Amino acid sequence: MRKWCLGALLLALPLTAAPAVREVVERFDAAQAKVATLQSPFTLTTRRALLKTPTVTKGTLYIQGSEFVHFAFAPPEDLILHLTPKALISFSPGTKEGEMLKIGYLRNANRQFLGLGQKLSYLSDYFSIACADSKEAGNTYQLTLSPRSLSMKKRMELMQIWVDQETYLPRQVQWIERGGDSWFLELGPLQINQPMPVAVSGFKVPEGITLRSEFSFFATRKK
Repeated sequence: MRKWCLGALLLALPLTAAPAVREVVERFDAAQAKVATLQSPFTLTTRRALLKTPTVTKGTLYIQGSEFVHFAFAPPEDLILHLTPKALISFSPGTKEGEMLKIGYLRNANRQFLGLGQKLSYLSDYFSIACADSKEAGNTYQLTLSPRSLSMKKRMELMQIWVDQETYLPRQVQWIERGGDSWFLELGPLQINQPMPVAVSGFKVPEGITLRSEFSFFATRKK
């Protein structure tokens, strides 16, 4: 099972970045810095290269700074994803089964956060960034991040973030793998800096449950 670093994002934008891109990234990072916690309903559309029909799931997303991203899926989906810089956890409360992949702190890269709760200025060691206005997702800027490093090119085709032109916070995020699998996350109304539910902020797998040592949720299906 390969380790997933979906995230990570550079230490500085390249000097050749267009001023428009730099401005959007700086405003995005400034907006993120003011967000201690974020809660939002989400819709996640997963497309597999070998399947004709996409899978659509819903739930509530919780982000606490760079500490964790927590996906609480709504019924009939029986799933919780809890992603931190040290471990990726998927857990089914109904069956009391799940997975945990310990990853340790990764240098400049926390791919498990999927570009959420992190500064875009961390990304440019790995991606080149282009910016365009987007009307399809309302008044947003569409940032397209194309892999620059060989390691990222081997696994990822591109990443896109739709940034609200007023709040400079994310509205939609998409990840497309080199093999054709993709995940498209749409966020609903954002609640900023509100108290987190205790079940989320203090999330722990119940005692006595052994988790498999893997994390397959975002794994690309091999052809």
